[in-house]
Amino acid sequence: MSVSTSTSDKVRTRLWREGLLEREDFPLEEISDHLQEEGALVWLDLCEPDHELLQRLAEELALDPHAVEDAVASVERPKATRHATHTFVTAYATHLESGRDSQLGVLESRLHISRISAFVLPKGIVTVRFGNGFDMDQVVQRWEDDADLLKLGSGALLHGLLDVIVDGHFETVQLMDDAIESLEDGLFDDAAVTREIQQRTYRVRKELVELRRVILPMREVVNAVQRHYREGIGHGNELDGWYADLYDHVLRVSEWTE
Repeated sequence: MSVSTSTSDKVRTRLWREGLLEREDFPLEEISDHLQEEGALVWLDLCEPDHELLQRLAEELALDPHAVEDAVASVERPKATRHATHTFVTAYATHLESGRDSQLGVLESRLHISRISAFVLPKGIVTVRFGNGFDMDQVVQRWEDDADLLKLGSGALLHGLLDVIVDGHFETVQLMDDAIESLEDGLFDDAAVTREIQQRTYRVRKELVELRRVILPMREVVNAVQRHYREGIGHGNELDGWYADLYDHVLRVSEWTE
C-alpha cells in the first residue's frame, strides 16, 4: 500500500511482540504482514485519513464497508458492533474549556467533543480520528504504564483507549458540576445580574444535554465489547476484571450527569 507524504504525516504505527515494544512508525504497507505474525500486536492510528486510503486499507484488512462508512460519517452515536473479522467501536472524548468565560460569548459552548473510531482485529487495532481534539499520546502512555497487559492482545489496546476516554468524561463532568455550583451561588447573590445568570444557566444546560448524548451510550459500548470477548475473539477471561472496572467507571460518570 503506497501512502503519500501528506498522508504519512498523519499516520502512526507501533508493533509489540509478547508485550514488548519492537518497532515504532514502521511503514504502513507492512501492517498486513505484522498482523499475521505469531505473538505480534499492532496499532495503526490515522488522523484525518482520506476516503481512498480508508478504502484501500479496508480491502487489505477485510474491514466491513459499513463500518468504514461509519468511521467517516459526520454524525455517529457511540456504539460497538461486531463484524466477521473485527469489532468496530465509536466513542467520543470530551473536554470543557473552563476558566475562559471572558474569551467566549456568554452563550457559546465551552464543551469540545472529539470522535475516535476503532477497528479491533484479533492482533491489532486501527484508530481513526478527525481533528486534533484528542491527544493519543495519553493512550500510548496508558499502554506503556500497563505494558504487561498488552500480552493479552488487542482487547488490552482497546481497554486503554476507552479508559482514557472515560477518565476524560470524569474530568469534564467534574468541571460541569463546579459550573452548576457556581450558578447556584449566583442565584442567592444580590449583586448578580439576573440576565447573565439566565444566560449562563442556558449554556450549562445545553452543554449538559450534549455531554449526556456521548456519555450515556458508553454503558452499552462497554457491555457489547465485554460480550464480544467472552464469545471468543480474544483473551476474554483475563480481561474481564479490567473491563468490569471500566464499566463501573462508566456507570459512575453516567450517574453523575443525572
